[in-house]
Amino acid sequence: MRNRAIYFLGTLILLTLGSSVKAQDYLIGPTLSYQFQKGSIIKTGAYFAFPFIGDHILRADATANFTWTQKKFAVIPEAAITYYPQTYVLTPFVRAEVTPYTVTPKLGVSLATLLDLDFGYGFSINDKKDYRPMKGFAVSLRFSIPLNYRINM
Repeated sequence: MRNRAIYFLGTLILLTLGSSVKAQDYLIGPTLSYQFQKGSIIKTGAYFAFPFIGDHILRADATANFTWTQKKFAVIPEAAITYYPQTYVLTPFVRAEVTPYTVTPKLGVSLATLLDLDFGYGFSINDKKDYRPMKGFAVSLRFSIPLNYRINM
């Protein structure tokens, strides 16, 4: 129950921040990704990214993870935060993902924050009933579609 409260609190903070900034001050949109961590996971959700100290970018994601592992289907909520220290076309980043069952720190590289490839390790914080512990090496490929992106000319 505590994890759900943290998840919804993060979503509430995103909505609050979103109402106080102008359209070009942030990016918002859907994401779709594939992750392998003890099995295949398809993730879909939304993100909110905004400038943080100059050209640095901070991004928050709320996703639903759809997985079919151990011959069982599950939908697992996830919250994540990503820090992009630069805004180049090819940018390194650090990311942390939290589900009710794992905490997964990651390192990756991003192509203009539209396509991300990351690697990390999931640490088990809770067991899902009737599942083996969800932990271990993780690799993800994530597509992000900014709905309010505009090129200024």
